[in-house]
Amino acid sequence: MAEAKKFDWISLLVGFVLIIGGIFSLSNPLATFLTLAIMLGIVVLVRGIMLIVVFFKLENRTGAKVFFALILGILLAITGVIFLFRPLFAANVFAFIIAIWFIVDAINNLINADRLKPAGKGIYFLSIVFNVLVLFGGIILVLHPLIAGLSVAVMIGITLLVFGVNHIVLAFMGKESA
Repeated sequence: MAEAKKFDWISLLVGFVLIIGGIFSLSNPLATFLTLAIMLGIVVLVRGIMLIVVFFKLENRTGAKVFFALILGILLAITGVIFLFRPLFAANVFAFIIAIWFIVDAINNLINADRLKPAGKGIYFLSIVFNVLVLFGGIILVLHPLIAGLSVAVMIGITLLVFGVNHIVLAFMGKESA
């Protein structure tokens, strides 16, 4: 039986939507990152509510006092509400956490760089150079946290454009039908 290929309109539509999203993300990186911060707020709020519900279900069924789940749930719910109403604050918190992670990791790697000496002077030197760059990057992020958000938005935009083009190409290749 010969196989015929049909034009895939859904892939074409998805491709165009992804390209539009990519263009929006690249042209409005701050709005993209703030949207991600709002989404983070929703996730944190929902997780907090889920933990509070779990606490009351466990207490009613078993009589157990699982106060940690209740306290964590309340803290997460409050954090989620703050993130929803203050997305710029959420973006700064997220960027600050990334910055601290970079700084701590780079310092740790610099302290332990001598473990790479047996691999050769080139690798040892390269490790020191890269970790100093990561350390400076972390310091820059502490001083200017929105750089992290803007770079994430640019990466998302580029990814959406690539995926969009991929879907459009697939649409013209067609879907196989018997």
